[in-house]
Amino acid sequence: MTKEKVLEALKNVIYPGFTKDIVTFGFVKDIEVVGDKVALSVEITSSASEVKEQLIKDINIELSKIGASEIIPTIIQPKPPVEKSNSMSGKNLAPHVKNFVMVSSGKGGVGKSTTSVNLAIAMAMQGKRVGLLDADIYGPNIPRMMGLADQKPEISGNKVLPLKAYGVEVMSMGSLMEPGQSLIWRGSMIMKAIEQFLRDILWSELDVLVIDMPPGTGDAQLTLAQSVPVTAGVTVTTP
Repeated sequence: MTKEKVLEALKNVIYPGFTKDIVTFGFVKDIEVVGDKVALSVEITSSASEVKEQLIKDINIELSKIGASEIIPTIIQPKPPVEKSNSMSGKNLAPHVKNFVMVSSGKGGVGKSTTSVNLAIAMAMQGKRVGLLDADIYGPNIPRMMGLADQKPEISGNKVLPLKAYGVEVMSMGSLMEPGQSLIWRGSMIMKAIEQFLRDILWSELDVLVIDMPPGTGDAQLTLAQSVPVTAGVTVTTP
């Protein structure tokens, strides 16, 4: 048995998911033949375990056909990428929340809050643990839409307990303000308020936190992007 014979047999090993073989792709790196014993290394581009297992199986089948009694295939796979925070600063003020979905719009009155509420309730109905954060400091209307306009959150130690409706945990500046009260906040005050919503609210271990953003771009959006690893963003346009 020779290396050339082994290499020819390996041309019958098709790379999973493709029509070409591992020799054509250039994945076969080293072949050692001692009698009827064959050792080889194959460097592939996939980190999937099922690809590795399929290649080992196919290599053994093809080399057995040419009389190899002992086959030692070594599959070299790329290391999976290290998961990094998606936030701009790498921070996560709410590490107990798995996913953050930011719902935003370029202008007000396009149904952003309605979309946020519908997303949160729909995911809760699927059995997920969902929170809904109303980060629209200037027009916090989530409490009214969730039927919580007359309720105030309770305090537990130095944390605030979120309200709950339709299986969704809810927190909004509107729940902390008196009816008819308005806020005239800018810059650092908005940033601090949003950070406190993430850090000082006693959220459960949530699968997803839907964040209803204020319209446009500004301090609130930048603060959130720097405070949590955003999983997905939803932009609501003019209906």
